[in-house]
Amino acid sequence: MKTRLWLTALLIPIFGYASYFSDGMRAYRTGNYTEAKKLFEQAIEEDGAEQARFFLGLLYLDGKGVDRNLHAAKQFLQKAADIGNARAKCYLAKVYLQQKKPDKQKALKLLKEGLDAGADECSAIAAAYKIPL
Repeated sequence: MKTRLWLTALLIPIFGYASYFSDGMRAYRTGNYTEAKKLFEQAIEEDGAEQARFFLGLLYLDGKGVDRNLHAAKQFLQKAADIGNARAKCYLAKVYLQQKKPDKQKALKLLKEGLDAGADECSAIAAAYKIPL
């Protein structure tokens, strides 16, 4: 009986962690972006789910469930890229290309890094902005 209680106590935090991020992903995939934003923020704050930053960055980049905000998108995507999310580099490059003063040098560097790390989105973003890789 004690073993079962100990195991249950050990697994509860794991299920809690999966819940906010998983629920956020479910909301994101079904187009409930306002709910996804809230859940991703909870996943970061309460569970340390750093990959949720990538999806928050996408929400701000595209203005889904939030007002479009390139500054916020840049912050979230940069943090995601810093922890190794290759896809974040692709979308961070897109932020640099959409700024009032586009920075094509930084964008190109990020696109190449993301592509080298296996993020195919970088090719599509480069093509959309007519940037040869």
